[in-house]
Amino acid sequence: ALPISETTSEFCLPDVDEFSEPTFEIRGLQPFHDFPEGPDWWGENEYKAVTTQISKQKMNFIGLHTYPYDPTPGTGRDEPTVWVGLKNDVNDDGTVKNSYPTSYANTMRNQWGYTALPTGNYSYGASRIFDTDCYGNPVQVGNCPLPTTPEGYNAVFDKTGIMLKNSFEHAQSLNVKTCVGTETSLSTPMSPIASLNLYYSKTRQDNFLTTTECAECENLYEFVRVEGFVYAHPFPESVALNTYYNGQLQDNVLSVKPPAEGYVLVRTEGYAFSNSTRLSGNVTTTLLMYYNADIHDHLSVSTPEGEAYAKTHGYTLVGSVANVLANGTVSTPKEYYEGIFMRIQKLGIPLDYYWIWTPEGWDGGMTSTNPVFKAAVDDLASAGQAHAAVNASFKLATCGWVVGPLPDRSIFDRVLSSDYSAITSIDMHVGNSPVDPAYVNITKHDKWAIPWMEDDPGLTAPELWVNRTLMHMEDAKKYGCQGLLGIHWRTVQTSPQIAAMAQKSWNFGLTSNDFWKSWSIDEFGIPDPATVFAAVESFNLPRPVNWGGGPGAFAGNIAQCTWGSKYDFVDTLASMKSKVKPGSCLDRFEYWLNSFQYMRGISRTECAWGQYNAAIKKVGKESDPATRQRMAETLALPLREQLVQNATEMMTYLLQTVSSTGEMGTIMNVLSHSLVHAIDEPAAQLESYLGRALTGKAVPSRAYAGPTKLAVPTVRSVVTKGESCCFVLLYCAECFFVQQEYDRR
Repeated sequence: ALPISETTSEFCLPDVDEFSEPTFEIRGLQPFHDFPEGPDWWGENEYKAVTTQISKQKMNFIGLHTYPYDPTPGTGRDEPTVWVGLKNDVNDDGTVKNSYPTSYANTMRNQWGYTALPTGNYSYGASRIFDTDCYGNPVQVGNCPLPTTPEGYNAVFDKTGIMLKNSFEHAQSLNVKTCVGTETSLSTPMSPIASLNLYYSKTRQDNFLTTTECAECENLYEFVRVEGFVYAHPFPESVALNTYYNGQLQDNVLSVKPPAEGYVLVRTEGYAFSNSTRLSGNVTTTLLMYYNADIHDHLSVSTPEGEAYAKTHGYTLVGSVANVLANGTVSTPKEYYEGIFMRIQKLGIPLDYYWIWTPEGWDGGMTSTNPVFKAAVDDLASAGQAHAAVNASFKLATCGWVVGPLPDRSIFDRVLSSDYSAITSIDMHVGNSPVDPAYVNITKHDKWAIPWMEDDPGLTAPELWVNRTLMHMEDAKKYGCQGLLGIHWRTVQTSPQIAAMAQKSWNFGLTSNDFWKSWSIDEFGIPDPATVFAAVESFNLPRPVNWGGGPGAFAGNIAQCTWGSKYDFVDTLASMKSKVKPGSCLDRFEYWLNSFQYMRGISRTECAWGQYNAAIKKVGKESDPATRQRMAETLALPLREQLVQNATEMMTYLLQTVSSTGEMGTIMNVLSHSLVHAIDEPAAQLESYLGRALTGKAVPSRAYAGPTKLAVPTVRSVVTKGESCCFVLLYCAECFFVQQEYDRR
């Protein structure tokens, strides 16, 4: 690092008289939420650092996507960037009264192929990078991996709202426009709703509470009243309300479990809140169970009329069954959008745009004749109506994995009203397809193209897409686009293509070769590395990882053993190191050199993994225990030791690249997505063949094996007066995590 000078010098602005105009009015980034490498691990500090850099590079936009609500119980994978709910569920200060389990990616959440691993169990020295076992977004402190109580649900949404408010205020102070959004058709929490219909049979003296129309009642039962409402689908913390029947007693009962022996399950009628969960504002009411022993009849009711009947007809209270909804009105998409928009405004989040995305599945051939498209158009119209109803200050836009459905992808330009300001889309097929020519037919709305700065199949390795980015910008201009954004997860790893995108907006004649020459001098102080980067960018760069249940997965692959020559450029780059001056230029040079050495380490690790897999398979086929043990010692164990050695070298290079939360997320990805399957899980099988525990070189070390390094993952170059700013320092000799707070008041 550069020494800190104790002296100061007078700063004078140079006399500059320059005028220039950008090609695209809207220029910026679309950091994508879902993986730890991206904004899932950004707190307020990271958002402010990124939006500061956006402004410094003469860009002016940041937009976030939110995956839709998922009713699967217990996942908590619904992102808290945008809360989905109704106006009555929002307090005057923008905090929420009711919500649902929500979380960003973290080290203890099983999703996208990751295995939940406490960071304290990480090997190679990686455990010392993280300060908690469950590491993730700061808004989840105390609620990691996911909140488990209604209070916890609300807390995560409330903290996220404050984080975005403060971050976006900073962005707008730098003239950076802000945007959040959801997907169409809007997925809403815990809907639709079914009524609990009470029927009574005089001949059987039996009360029957069901969500059906009593089709099996054979004219023996008459409708009495509705005794509350339940959800048709399960949700986190829900309980199933089931009909049980005793044929001998001719008694139907609605309950969570059978009231006694002899009762058999008929069906699940719906889902309600447990006895320990009640929603505020008289939204829920308690479903009570009564029993009349004289006629052997169970009766479950939630209304005052039902309770009065039970008490006056010889029934005794058994207990509470669950909390059901008192009102069965199914809220409309418009009402949910009103709730979303009103909360944003009550929180005071300075928002310029709210965009609504078409889902990823549309990339597979969605057509305008599909009813799903009609539903999306209706949903977008509902958002427009809600926007007007709450007098929202922000504009509406669309986005998605496609500009629109087939056969005419510009159809949104004709069917969307003027409520929508812009039609946008990320480029198809993770950026490998050109900008959609359909943009040229969009004439009534603004249009923004979004090339990929990187793609998720390759997310754990370097990706260089400068020339492709510049080509897509030329197409976007040709099609009349007014906006150009870059989708990405990592920040440092994508910095070349982001810088190229920012520069070409103001210098449209910029070529890939021109960029690499100037970038190399700016970054390293010498032009030499430009030839290396220009030679390996795009598809010339090796790709040792791919999608495997999640982003950037490794695979045991003997074919990787032949890839040595593909990485000759790494040695070429290393030979230039002596020309780089010590200090920040050398730091940046070593970042890229370590990144490429790590990538070569991936191939070497996959090679060793493939060789080990072949050997252990051969050992496993041996039926004689003694021979199998000897083969395990002489054949499999040495290959296991080579695998551990290769993985250790690879991880040592990766740890030396840590300079942002992006690399920290990559560490989690590699350990919990790939090495857990390559090294951790197979250990037990080899130990069983050996008849002893693995030791020595066959076991990954807990220590860091690389040189001393000091890193600040989030660099803030601009701090608002009065702001309390927190910096995280990572010191790697034997890595440890230090957090220091600086008060700039």
